[in-house]
Amino acid sequence: MIVWEAPGPYRVGFTTRQGGVSGGVYSSLNLGSRGDEPQAVRENRRLACAQLGLDATRLAVNRQQHTATVNRARAGSTRVVGDGLWSDEPGLPLLALAADCVPIAIVATSGRPALAVVHAGWRGLAGGVVGAAVAALGAPEAAAMIGPAIGPCCYEVGPEVSARFDPDLTRGGLLDLWEASLRALRAAGVANVQRAELCTRCNPALFFSYRRSGSAGYGVQGVIGALER
Repeated sequence: MIVWEAPGPYRVGFTTRQGGVSGGVYSSLNLGSRGDEPQAVRENRRLACAQLGLDATRLAVNRQQHTATVNRARAGSTRVVGDGLWSDEPGLPLLALAADCVPIAIVATSGRPALAVVHAGWRGLAGGVVGAAVAALGAPEAAAMIGPAIGPCCYEVGPEVSARFDPDLTRGGLLDLWEASLRALRAAGVANVQRAELCTRCNPALFFSYRRSGSAGYGVQGVIGALER
């Protein structure tokens, strides 16, 4: 797990694929429910939460569909459609999943402590999911961490996708989702932004990747965060 030392009373980590119980194409710390054994996914989520000292029985996760919807997290919720979660409740763990899309954690650094986790693919970024997450926190100031995602080395897109972003973000048919996420955060007023700058497709030992593995079967990592008790 890549732990973000977020400014404030928060526990935030970006998982890798290592240290879980799943097998085959889902080996080993797969956090997504699609295709894998449900009991293995439950155990993987418990293990990931335990690394941050969080209670997995209260874990909240969206049904992600590349939207710009950001929901207030409810303990144990797994069926609400959205691609961002936020909470100001101490001890409530939030999970956003990603296989190549960008996992982002955002925390309030002034005003009421609160945090959000975001799944940001190109559709979500173009649709405004980052700005919606920042607005949900309602904080005068915030900080963010952009986690591991497919890099500008590997994310091939067509002109219909690149047209949704600043022209300089696509070079040679490759879109830079890292920089697109940074610009979205800056546009939303987040000045303090860190980036993992790790490509999920280029690092098979560390990360799952849809672009590398294809639709036949692949796991997902994620970002887990909670406000400390």
